[in-house]
Amino acid sequence: MNYDYDVVIVGAGPVGSTIAFYLAQNDLNVVMVEKKTHIGYPLQCAGILSKHIFEYNELPDEIIINTINGAFLHSKNHILNVGTDESVAYVIDRVGYDQFLSNRAIQNGVRLINKKVIDVDIEKGITYFSDEQSITSKVIIGCDGPNSTVSKTIGNMQQNFNASQILVSINDEDMDNFRKSNRKSVDYVDVCFYEDIVPGFLWIIPLQNNTCRVGLFSNYSHRQQNTIITDFLNENFEYEIIEKYKGFIPIFNNKNQLVKKRAILIGDAASQIKPTTGGGLLIAFDCCKIASKYITDAIKKDNMELLKGYQKEFNKKYSKEFSYQFKVHKTLNLFNDNDLDYIFEKAKESDCENIISEYGDMDNQSKVVKEFIKRGLIFKITPKFLFKKIMNIFGF
Repeated sequence: MNYDYDVVIVGAGPVGSTIAFYLAQNDLNVVMVEKKTHIGYPLQCAGILSKHIFEYNELPDEIIINTINGAFLHSKNHILNVGTDESVAYVIDRVGYDQFLSNRAIQNGVRLINKKVIDVDIEKGITYFSDEQSITSKVIIGCDGPNSTVSKTIGNMQQNFNASQILVSINDEDMDNFRKSNRKSVDYVDVCFYEDIVPGFLWIIPLQNNTCRVGLFSNYSHRQQNTIITDFLNENFEYEIIEKYKGFIPIFNNKNQLVKKRAILIGDAASQIKPTTGGGLLIAFDCCKIASKYITDAIKKDNMELLKGYQKEFNKKYSKEFSYQFKVHKTLNLFNDNDLDYIFEKAKESDCENIISEYGDMDNQSKVVKEFIKRGLIFKITPKFLFKKIMNIFGF
């Protein structure tokens, strides 16, 4: 059979553009299909990446809005201050970043088609458009987000958290009062763990000139989330709303297939999202590198069975970390505001701020969890009546 392309990528966001770039470098004939006229719009991300980004992808200096050294962690009545003297994360222009990655792919020979994909035939390699046209390819890659058409065709069950975010202007004095600190710094984020939000959380990410992204992810509807964020802002700050955003965060499901016949999934479409933070861009970029090997090999050897190596390598690399994060996720579900206040108070007394500062990692939360377990702190700082439930969750 003659194919129009070696690879069709459904979705030209940061993940689709990155895998397209890698495959083009491997001399494959690649096309990205994107329903949005303007890449990156609307914004659907908190726009913060850990310092490890440079291990996985390019990040131009002009895309970086702010650097982050640490965080103020909030319960209702207590605050933990964790951080270092070095940058641990970058606040980015996410729209600009999406466009940079898309342009990089196009400049390296990838074609971009602005059409909506309504169906795919993963056995014959056919991608169908809403205008009743279609194209064929040896491999179809689903990078089409939380409600992936490709993932549905494979037969996966897809579940999502809702996420909402508001860009606001907040003055320094209000932020100092909220943090109970006069630390004049825009290089710290604020993360709030409240009973009505956990296992999700509310964040304040500083940009520049007193502007912040304030958002949350949870099981609530977008309307309810907007109310929660607005009530939070009204209670703590004088502020001015600049823009509002909303989106979805996939819930990882290890039973989902990442590969079937001629189809392969990466990123949100594969629910490759950290259970604790809802972030997943670095994991997705890593998966682009992993997948590109198997896709190139499968096409050049005309053997689609080779694609299955991608899922095996992903499981080997990430299954344990995701398992730990799910345990943290389940544990957070146990706590009400009184429990969280107790934990934060005991954590401060037990020098946990320094431990989190030393071992905390946005991309590998199991490191700090293991350190807490090794030192016996996970039981020292939690209410005694929850010991048995926590032991069951962690398998002690």
